[in-house]
Amino acid sequence: MIRVNRALNIVLGDDHAVFVDALAMLLVTLGHQVPATATNRSALIDAVSLYRPDVCVLESRLPDGTEVDVVSDLREVGPTTRLVVLTSDRDPATMHRALELGAVGYVHKTRGIAVLLDVLERVVAGEVVVEGSFLGDEAFRRSGTFDARRLASYLTQRELETLELLVRGLDTRGIARLLNVSTTTVRTHVQAVLTKLGVHSRLEAAALAVRFGLINLEGTSYDRMISINSAV
Repeated sequence: MIRVNRALNIVLGDDHAVFVDALAMLLVTLGHQVPATATNRSALIDAVSLYRPDVCVLESRLPDGTEVDVVSDLREVGPTTRLVVLTSDRDPATMHRALELGAVGYVHKTRGIAVLLDVLERVVAGEVVVEGSFLGDEAFRRSGTFDARRLASYLTQRELETLELLVRGLDTRGIARLLNVSTTTVRTHVQAVLTKLGVHSRLEAAALAVRFGLINLEGTSYDRMISINSAV
């Protein structure tokens, strides 16, 4: 039996009414609250604005909208709501667009309720999560034609700084010290970097950054800071 670690307030958006109603009933049975469901963009925006849920789970394409652009509208009306895309769309461009606009979770519809619940728990805890079947798909793997620079453009300034420090070989505590943030915040930044670059480990992220010249390692402010910290 699936156990819920924390009861969440969840709004659902999907253009298939039978699917979204069934998912809502299941989530309520498992102990969560689902104050509203929506089958189109406008209704979903209204529901998130009204209820300010912990999480909004939405399909990547909704009527009266284009692909995942609704994510940016949801961010405006519910800035504290975590946005998770639950979709059957395997287009890598759609996934990266969703993350760029502010989604923090991406799950394939075939993965089942246990996987979805795990993703919900993790995004509420502050992680950015792309469910594993996407990362294993050939369309998402790094190759000679992989547009690494385009993916890197989705990184925030803080995430780029984190990536630079990963390349320089710093661990979580070292990064936290230089960025003057907590280790939990560093782990969140690292997870976001891995997700947006489509890699599985810090080593892969660093290798990708070096191979495609995603960051400038010459003469940055961190050179002196690392030297000072190493001497302490």
